[in-house]
Amino acid sequence: MTTRSLIAFGAGALAASSLALLIASGPEHETKNAHQPDAVEEMSPQEMMAAMSNMGTPGDEHKELMKTCGQWSAKSSFIMDPAAPPTVSMGSMNIESVLGGRFVKCDFNMDFMGLPFEGLSYAGYDKYHEQYVSIWMDTMSTKITYLEGNYNEDGDLVMEGISSTPAGDNPMKIVTTREDDNHFTDHFYDKMPDGTWFNSGTITYTRK
Repeated sequence: MTTRSLIAFGAGALAASSLALLIASGPEHETKNAHQPDAVEEMSPQEMMAAMSNMGTPGDEHKELMKTCGQWSAKSSFIMDPAAPPTVSMGSMNIESVLGGRFVKCDFNMDFMGLPFEGLSYAGYDKYHEQYVSIWMDTMSTKITYLEGNYNEDGDLVMEGISSTPAGDNPMKIVTTREDDNHFTDHFYDKMPDGTWFNSGTITYTRK
């Protein structure tokens, strides 16, 4: 597909999305999305296109994400057996900007318990729902893990999702603390049957 065809395709898709949203918000459709303002019913096609363009334009949150781009060394420490010391492994991660600064792509590699481990993540900020979002895939699973969250009052990014193990699905969260632009740490937590969170491990990153 040529560049001109891609542009035409994108414009057509955007127009179709706008038309679908206008029809859905018309008088015959009383149900409204929780995030949809009442004023959308009075939007002209031009106003709708402008609003959609704003939703797709990277903001300050995306600029902050772009600061993580680069090469990182990674040191992981996970509790595999409560009766034994944590398992420590070394690895690396490369973060790069994709889709015009709207998302970052993270390639992660590590030797874990004597086996090669590879992970892939895409992360960004959803302006519509006002939250950070990410997906994670790796060579120890055939599942895509979805995470979403925001910064807490302490300034840490808290992302929550569902982990899958042989024992079943279970809520999990990752709390990211940033020391400075060259150091940050991911703290991994699993939800216990009594509702408390257990810190199962950490990965500390240092910019190369």
